[in-house]
Amino acid sequence: MEKKYTSLSVSIKYVLTLKENSCRQRTHHTYSSMVHTFTEWLQTKNLLNMPVDDFSYHHAQEFMDFTQTKLKNSNRTYNNRVTAMKTLFKVLVKREWILSNPFDKIDHQPEEYPAIVAFTIDDLMNMQKNLPSWNYDLYVCACLIFYCFIQPQEMVRLTVSNFNLKSRMIVIPGKASKNKKQEVVQIPNALVPVLMKLDLNYPGDYFVFSKNQQRGKVEYAPTRMAEAWRVFAKQYGIDKNLYSLKHTGVGMAIESGINIRDLQLQLRHSSLEMTQIYLDKFNRRPSEKLANNFPDLGQRAAKKEPEIKPLPPQVYTHSLS
Repeated sequence: MEKKYTSLSVSIKYVLTLKENSCRQRTHHTYSSMVHTFTEWLQTKNLLNMPVDDFSYHHAQEFMDFTQTKLKNSNRTYNNRVTAMKTLFKVLVKREWILSNPFDKIDHQPEEYPAIVAFTIDDLMNMQKNLPSWNYDLYVCACLIFYCFIQPQEMVRLTVSNFNLKSRMIVIPGKASKNKKQEVVQIPNALVPVLMKLDLNYPGDYFVFSKNQQRGKVEYAPTRMAEAWRVFAKQYGIDKNLYSLKHTGVGMAIESGINIRDLQLQLRHSSLEMTQIYLDKFNRRPSEKLANNFPDLGQRAAKKEPEIKPLPPQVYTHSLS
């Protein structure tokens, strides 16, 4: 296809087809949703058949304004949409169908990040008491999030061969990890007996958390795990989502005195700076040491310590000779 004969709608659908073979299913679903909204907007503006190289920054900005004012997108959703559209149009730039990316000059909106929510001790005791008997496989999922900080979308891609209980390591292959690189996490001592009770006597290529979080040949959507958790949480009065266990685990690790380097490796952050940002976001108040050791003004006043008087003036007099 030559760019001057290619309409905007045909071009963007072609890019979406290319992305289907180069990105994960969930990511492609996101792109498809973005393109669907974009195509509907083009239709309302009679721009579907516009030559792809006529689509400008002004059109792109008008579309983004539409998503914010008419669709009432939050700033976070707005920013995700900008990123997605830039990525799709970058393919057209690389193929020289267009000279520049019309979404490149669109700025991101400031985001208000939600407060980190952690489980209370009562929540954890509730889960510990009831979840193993309710659904042991889901309990293992919860523990992997708490101890190893593995995301549900990574977990559903793990196979039996990725678990090595003897060396106490879990390998997260590139096709499963959040950054598409093979990574390894440590299995803490407290997690070992939990995993020992999990039936892993299956072929190495079986998914550990397939249908109903049990071993199987088919990769399951992480939303199924979240749905199972919501049923349990509602039944037992827990108002936290499953992934909040990660924040809880990080917070308790900090309180236990685990050093930031070890925490970085378990979180699989590329730098200590990333981990520090996470810690700053999580721990937004001083430690109990400040509360326990801060000087007491009342006690100081009660002691009536003698006033510190300045030395006589002659002490400050210096000879210039």
